[in-house]
Amino acid sequence: MTENENAYESIKIRGTITSGAGESKLFTETPWVRRQFIEKLGIDPYPGTLNVIVLPEDEGKLDDIKCIRGIEIVPEDTNYCTGKGFIALINSRIKGAVIIPRVPDYPATQLEIISPENIKQSLSLENGNVVEIEIYG
Repeated sequence: MTENENAYESIKIRGTITSGAGESKLFTETPWVRRQFIEKLGIDPYPGTLNVIVLPEDEGKLDDIKCIRGIEIVPEDTNYCTGKGFIALINSRIKGAVIIPRVPDYPATQLEIISPENIKQSLSLENGNVVEIEIYG
């Protein structure tokens, strides 16, 4: 699949919750980032992201998603990278979006998920729990 191919209805991916680098709170509160998440994805993000490592058996699905154009997040500051987002539903209950940063050394199987709410708290989750993310294209 190439990045220019058509989108799909939805793909379900499972992954394990993990701790991130602790930088996403500042990122989601950056004015231009927050504005683009609201305008382009319809999400006023809770400060921070949910970090998920995709399960090995779902890595092929993640590769397919990465080939879809997605919704571009374009930096207004050259200190930031571009990224793309996809509307998502977490554990069939919480609306959110998967953000895939376009950073050369970004972990290939990691996803950043934004939502208007604290996903861990709302779903009573902790690091090590497995979540299901339905990603819409």
